[in-house]
Amino acid sequence: MNLDMNRQAVKTANRCFYDAVAEHYEETDGRRSPSMEAWLRNNLLALRDKTGPGRFLDLGSGSGLAARCARGIFSPLVGLDLSPGLLALNRQVFDLAVAGDVDHLPFPDQSFDVITCFAVLHHLYDYDRLVNECARILRPGGIFYSDHDMDASFYKRFRLPLKVYRTYHDACARYRKASAEITRELYELTEYQENGVETNRIVSLFEETGLQVEKTFHWYGLTPVTDTLFGTKTLKQGWAPISSILATKGTL
Repeated sequence: MNLDMNRQAVKTANRCFYDAVAEHYEETDGRRSPSMEAWLRNNLLALRDKTGPGRFLDLGSGSGLAARCARGIFSPLVGLDLSPGLLALNRQVFDLAVAGDVDHLPFPDQSFDVITCFAVLHHLYDYDRLVNECARILRPGGIFYSDHDMDASFYKRFRLPLKVYRTYHDACARYRKASAEITRELYELTEYQENGVETNRIVSLFEETGLQVEKTFHWYGLTPVTDTLFGTKTLKQGWAPISSILATKGTL
């Protein structure tokens, strides 16, 4: 199977998977807590201080977590997702909901002040086209913000305990209970980068487009226990699971 076929297989799996679980996604995922929303809203408020209250695009918007948190901070709120089912059930969250592909964003150059990509990068086959598209549609001074994807260096360091954790919690089994259409093969395709995203490579791709990039690593939003132990503290790469990227487009 060639690269384009592999890429398309991952996209098709994501669309089928999230259409199938759309009605039960929030409760099955189980991580959209009030504390998580408050934390994300504070992060978005910090972005507004840098960009102003401009146009907002959430990529892989799903059920609209980032857009809900952005209400009253940015305007208009645009959500893009591969799953028409998820978008249809959560249309009221967005000012505009678009069923589309992050590799081919249907927006003009310099359209948005802020682009978010929350817990999405690990679902993608690769990142080159996403990075180029985001660089194209960001306005000068605009910011791309991704968060809540596991960094590959953390996985490599803690592979064995992560395997035990995943076996015990078995997220795939939860989703299979939510929909008879879910198979383990389908789930594994949607979690294509389940062993972590290559944060350093993504950073390099953004830098090649001319954006200035900051990367940080943290634990916040995984469990109440880790929230208590680590809070919002940032740690060295490899010692915290969650990768966060801020990529800023220079002003003209």
